[in-house]
Amino acid sequence: MGYMGMGMQKWIYTMRPRKPFSMERKGSFTVIPKYKRTFKIQYSNIKTDFFIKTVVIALFSIITVQLLYQWRVYEQNHFKSLKVINESKTNWEFNFLMKSGRERLNQQNVIGAYSEFKLAIAIYPDNIEAKELLIQSAIMTCYNHGKYCEELESIKTD
Repeated sequence: MGYMGMGMQKWIYTMRPRKPFSMERKGSFTVIPKYKRTFKIQYSNIKTDFFIKTVVIALFSIITVQLLYQWRVYEQNHFKSLKVINESKTNWEFNFLMKSGRERLNQQNVIGAYSEFKLAIAIYPDNIEAKELLIQSAIMTCYNHGKYCEELESIKTD
């Protein structure tokens, strides 16, 4: 019995029609036996189950602790880098304002220089050079334009 195309066996496609009142012909496939297994209760091995659960919980907790530690280290490094970046930006801004204020003083734009030095002091209030240049520009503005005279008195008293 060989196979002839499309996986069909020869005896299947050579079958003739059944005569009336005769025996039934063979089926085209063999019947699969029915599943007749009965359920059997087995004891569970509590010791191995407990051991497996303990190992899984221990591994999970170790991994969690390690991840939390790494996250804390990452956050510390990240905040340090942000602090350094913020300080460098602040230094750059302060230096820009001081340079711009000096250039405005050299160009006799005293009101503009006063505003630049005031912004620079807002960034670093304890800078002596910025305070001196602010006082100098405030004096020149007060005498030449009559502006900021009240602020000049408050700056001198500080």
